[in-house]
Amino acid sequence: MDRQKIHPKAKPIELNYPSDKEFFLIHGYTGSPTDFNYLPNYLHKRFKVNVKVIILKGHGTKVEDLNNFEYGDFYNQVKRELMIDLKKGRKIAIGGISFGSYLAFELAARYPIVGLFNVSMPYKLRFPFNVKGIGLFGLFKKYWKKRVHPEEAKLREPFFHYPHMHKRGFKFVKIGKKRVDKFAPKISCPCLTLYAKQDPIGHFKSVEVINNKIGSRQKHSAILDSKIHNMFFSEHRDLVYKIIGDFFEENEIFQEKKILPQNVAAIVPAYNEGPRISGVLKSLSRSKILSEIIVVDDGSNDNTELVVKKFSKVRYLKNKKNMGKAFSMDRGVKSTKAPIIFFCDADLRGLTPEIVEKITLPVINNEVDMFIGGRGNIMQKTVKKWAINSGERALRRHLWTELPKFYKHRYRIEAGLNNFAKKYGKGYGFEVFSHTQPIKESKYGFFKGTFLRWWMNLDVTTATIRFHLIDRFRKFK
Repeated sequence: MDRQKIHPKAKPIELNYPSDKEFFLIHGYTGSPTDFNYLPNYLHKRFKVNVKVIILKGHGTKVEDLNNFEYGDFYNQVKRELMIDLKKGRKIAIGGISFGSYLAFELAARYPIVGLFNVSMPYKLRFPFNVKGIGLFGLFKKYWKKRVHPEEAKLREPFFHYPHMHKRGFKFVKIGKKRVDKFAPKISCPCLTLYAKQDPIGHFKSVEVINNKIGSRQKHSAILDSKIHNMFFSEHRDLVYKIIGDFFEENEIFQEKKILPQNVAAIVPAYNEGPRISGVLKSLSRSKILSEIIVVDDGSNDNTELVVKKFSKVRYLKNKKNMGKAFSMDRGVKSTKAPIIFFCDADLRGLTPEIVEKITLPVINNEVDMFIGGRGNIMQKTVKKWAINSGERALRRHLWTELPKFYKHRYRIEAGLNNFAKKYGKGYGFEVFSHTQPIKESKYGFFKGTFLRWWMNLDVTTATIRFHLIDRFRKFK
């Protein structure tokens, strides 16, 4: 698209501030960056952060220029723009109006977004937009004149706006709703949903449906007594700004998380890890977030004990014989009264005090019951189902004590913890870090390593089947 054709009042908005924080806003279909009225300036001044509102492809000219753009074109565009700023190390909150809310939801589910707000998402529709097959009228009429409330029309006069909607809007609503259903459960950041009670397009009862689908524990909503779909151009616009601003302030979304004073015990199960455990213990000993470090030697017959006892801060326990990883983890928990446990394997490479803190802090601050640190290995970076079985995790003690004994056996433990945290607790968080672990084949040789790998896979499968057939129907605290 020729950028010179874009209307001067529809150009992208970028308000800069010397900060690593940013609001990334997405306008609606047949809309423009001006869809948010003065919200970008409000957020920029109130929070002293960067604010960016890009213009979606084909927009800012005339409605006919939207003929060749599909839903995926818009999503790929906002994804690319978001990635540019994430790579700058920015902490980004996302907001969307109408169609832009669909795109915001998917980005919040896929990327490390710190907060999300959506306004007037077309989810449950009102008549006539909810009539089955209404999109077929697009075969005969490409562009439909918008029904704009007189109050909104007056407020929009200084801004760019389209007088018509495009027939593809009906198609995009179907796609958007499906993607919201798919991605909403994966959203973990605080979320705010706003609707107008008499919105002529979307029904305000969408709020309850959407909130039930969002995976985040921090879900907020507000319904305003307005007849205007885009409430940024209603008599309530100043209130909408304030609700959004208060949401981010009250949830401390852009504030640095403080470490609360709670004891955290690091527990390291080890079996014949003499050549590798030293690096792990050096990192743990340098961590300021740990109150104690416990190594549980699972009956090693190498020099593991000699290496561990060189670290004065580390408490050493040894099983009389090899009992398995989960048994050693359980023994470690029973040997401490710490309310938060940090588990890590003894053979890690590249573990740092900073990684330990990032894994532990969300649990300390009561955001989740468990946080998992995925490793930088190729499989863990690309396949989340493998990565969430990582041994590096922080969790609240009660999650461990309430976990049935069945799962505290060999390699069933991580899958068991994952399922229970997701079903019965505050859920778990997850992030991939740079530390790695040698593969079993390199430690034990090809045949034994392969055997142990398949044994591990069998244990994970057994734990998962058991949970879904039996334990997910039980009542726990």
